[in-house]
Amino acid sequence: MATVGVAVASFAVAPPAAANDNGPVTMDEQVLREALFTMHMRGRMSGAEGYKDLMISYGMLAYRERNPQSTARQMIQHGVVLRNHYNSQLTANDLERPAFQFMMKLLELTAQVPGAGGASIVKDLLESTAGQQLQNYGSMVDQITAAQAHYSWHQHLHQTQNRIWQRVARVALVDSTFLEAWNSEFGVRYNVNPAGTTEDLSADPYVETWLNTNAILLNQHNDKKWLEEAMGQVTGLLTAINGRVDGYNEAVRQLAAQYPLTNGAPRPEPVAYQAAVQRASTAQDWIDGAAGALNVLAHLVGFADKRKGEIVAGVGRSAVQIATAINQYLPTIAGLGLSQALTSMSTLALTGNVLGAISALLPVFGGGNTPEQQILDELRSLRAEVGQLRENMNDRFDRIERGLTTMYTDMMNEFETIINLQRATDAQLTRINERLAGLTERVDMWGLTILRNQQQDVSGQIRSRINDVVGFKAETGLELPYHGDGENYASYARELREDARDRALNGPVVAPRTGITTADALTSYGTYGSIAHLLAQASAKGLPTQGVTAVRDAETWALAATGYQMLMAQNPEHAARLGTQVTAEVVSSGEQIQEAVRLFSAPREPVEGEPTPQYPFMNDYLHGLVMAYRITVVEMVKRMAEIRDEIRQGGKHDPFGLPEQPVPAGQKPTGDPATVPSCNSGPALSRPSDVEYADLEQALWVAQYGRSDSAITLCHESGWTNVSTHRSGKWEITRADLQFSFKARQKWDGNQRIIREWTKVIPLGEVCRTHDDGLPGACRQSSQDVAKWDSTYKAQFGNATFIDNEKAETDRAKKWLHQQGGDYYTKVHEELTNPHPQDPRTQTLYALNKKATEQARHYTAVVKLGFGTALSQDELMGLNLVGTNRAPYDLDGLNLITGPFEHARNNYCVADSNPCELKGTITKPLEGEKLLNCVHAVTLDPIAACIEGLMYYRTDILYERMNFWSEKIKNEEYVEGLPAVEAILQAVRTADTVARSTPVTP
Repeated sequence: MATVGVAVASFAVAPPAAANDNGPVTMDEQVLREALFTMHMRGRMSGAEGYKDLMISYGMLAYRERNPQSTARQMIQHGVVLRNHYNSQLTANDLERPAFQFMMKLLELTAQVPGAGGASIVKDLLESTAGQQLQNYGSMVDQITAAQAHYSWHQHLHQTQNRIWQRVARVALVDSTFLEAWNSEFGVRYNVNPAGTTEDLSADPYVETWLNTNAILLNQHNDKKWLEEAMGQVTGLLTAINGRVDGYNEAVRQLAAQYPLTNGAPRPEPVAYQAAVQRASTAQDWIDGAAGALNVLAHLVGFADKRKGEIVAGVGRSAVQIATAINQYLPTIAGLGLSQALTSMSTLALTGNVLGAISALLPVFGGGNTPEQQILDELRSLRAEVGQLRENMNDRFDRIERGLTTMYTDMMNEFETIINLQRATDAQLTRINERLAGLTERVDMWGLTILRNQQQDVSGQIRSRINDVVGFKAETGLELPYHGDGENYASYARELREDARDRALNGPVVAPRTGITTADALTSYGTYGSIAHLLAQASAKGLPTQGVTAVRDAETWALAATGYQMLMAQNPEHAARLGTQVTAEVVSSGEQIQEAVRLFSAPREPVEGEPTPQYPFMNDYLHGLVMAYRITVVEMVKRMAEIRDEIRQGGKHDPFGLPEQPVPAGQKPTGDPATVPSCNSGPALSRPSDVEYADLEQALWVAQYGRSDSAITLCHESGWTNVSTHRSGKWEITRADLQFSFKARQKWDGNQRIIREWTKVIPLGEVCRTHDDGLPGACRQSSQDVAKWDSTYKAQFGNATFIDNEKAETDRAKKWLHQQGGDYYTKVHEELTNPHPQDPRTQTLYALNKKATEQARHYTAVVKLGFGTALSQDELMGLNLVGTNRAPYDLDGLNLITGPFEHARNNYCVADSNPCELKGTITKPLEGEKLLNCVHAVTLDPIAACIEGLMYYRTDILYERMNFWSEKIKNEEYVEGLPAVEAILQAVRTADTVARSTPVTP
């Protein structure tokens, strides 16, 4: 027989304390038989049809339990009725549910069909799903914290599958009529007999692909060899899973690189998405096979050593859950939106399932024993793969929701703590579990916002009620009474109903409709407590709101409804006795939330005679909300331009560019002139070959272009120098030298500053002789000597004295340019952050930035409410709404307006200097800037240009995505609503349906 397809190394393990080297192994053949059958079925059923077969099998079991005299034909007919009922009631929206929620829907539909109500399997399955609680080592973690872990559906899904298939195998062995019915309906199709022997099931070719059970069973009289063989196969499987996870990680990396979550990046075509779905489906078949094999091996190991079996089961479940989470996320990266939810998951769901897998490891480390080294090695390998996933996904997580990256870091730290914790005590494990539960709350969309100020009193009271009665039997060992003076079902169910119906509708958890600004409402009550207020604002702007005036706080409702769901699921007979009214009110109050939030995304109705708008399906209110923000940002940019022009003082240069920036034609000579004018009023001279100024540093020409009085000139000052006069008798004799000086100079603040100067002094001797008595002398003018430049002196100029001040003058020009940039960013940042400017009428940036943030926060809240379902799948929409690629505004520590301006200022100025004191090394405004991550080739402020450009670009994408989903809503392709509310409603409906089919004991 073959194993998984990887070499299984043989290694020695220490024998258990309770085992002798040659002791026999006591095997529970029924447990092994059920595990093998479960493995067979889990490996063969998949997709919606497979889940239907699973639930029809469950329905047939329930029908047989309630109708023990039924015939095989009647059971088969009941299965046909169930399938027809499924097919008639399931909608396209149901098929979009995650797999576990889809199964919960099937459970509800199953309970609706007469004939199985009150069966113990129905109540058992309900409590293990909707009524599940988180039980710890010696203490209970808050029941609601546990309930909020609904993203981690992997464990629930597989536990439900195991529970049903084990029951089928158990009943089939003792009930030949059920066996006949089940085999007629499923056994032939799946080529398996649920009453088959261990030998028959082990010999199944599919099972043989994964396990060599005979190699283990041959050692039944030697527990040491039994464990060696079984643990060898366990390690081989875990190694194979880790290898697969490594491959999935690489696929994640490649897909993320091929389809990066950035605006403008290539989007996958349908064929690419379908290929990803098919690859994930094939891979999932392998993972499910490995899961079934590990489940069988855990039992086999447990027969020889119970504790080792628990360790194998726990580690195996975690490894399989992580592999499943990564694999089923792959189609999401190549996804096209809301589709194929049964075989893919959102980014939050990925996080939740990895988190759930880590939490599931806790029992492995309890009980005072430490997993053996080979298991620890595989766990460390698994942790390394999860760490690699984080590295591959950091950018994507950060773009969707910055908190995910931090959460992954915390999660990995807890993973490491668990692995390194040797012989953990119950208290240590409880503390770790509480920290992991806290991370689970961060995965949940509700977060911790309801725990604010006065609202904490409301939520605290609800939590207290839930913790009093949910899990009552698990905590006390007693049945919860239906009524009475203390904790009882009826009183607490009604209280939770009032929590969901009434307390969630009133202050301090619900924002007033009027008399408060939207900014204050969102700050004080959060998005989900401000639904009624936001609807009132929308109604005032023309959005039809169908007269809705009061809406419950979704968070408070969810808290109470989740507790009610768990209480009802754990006590279906009490729920049946209480009647349907209480449940109906809990459900209707949640449905009212869904109906209210759908108003925000109601598609636009065309108006006859009006032109079709650019986004014809998105309603005008949504368009107007985003447009108001856009207009405010444009006003901000205009004010920034005013500050820029004040700083430039009329210049047309780019104060934020490099000193080497180009200048327009005519602002710099293309070559050196043939002649050089006089600096004063003399004649022009032909230019010596070594006199050049066209090659001066570009910064000097930029300063000439940008300053009103900083012209660069090349001129000469020529004439006599060193003039001296002496007397010889009655003669007055004047002597002089002839100097030619060529100067490249720039005017600066009224003074001519020399950049380059070439000077040649030529001795002349006597230039004038005059006599006191008027006798004829000989005198000439300096101009006469200068006039001989070309004929006599130019040839002698070659070894002229050269003075070079170019570096100092260039530094002056650069400092002037950089100072303008530094002064600008200092002034803009100061105005953005100063709530009390000297002149509020002109210094408007703080007020405009605050307004833009409030407007963006407003439309973000409305879109989150109106498109909750779309946002759960459309990562591009989430990216542009709440991710790091959102439109620029300041909120939640992600300051996309003030942050980049502060960064630019710090690129120019010494920290905290005002006025700006330039740094020794200046970098460009966008150098090192990570928030905007944009480059604009502009001659105005690149920060302002990026903010304006990204504002248009990102809100255009948001418009497009809202219009896309609005069209789907209009075409009735899906129904909007808050996904978490819908999940709770589904669980409550399911629990209610089961309760109503449960007979009440008199």
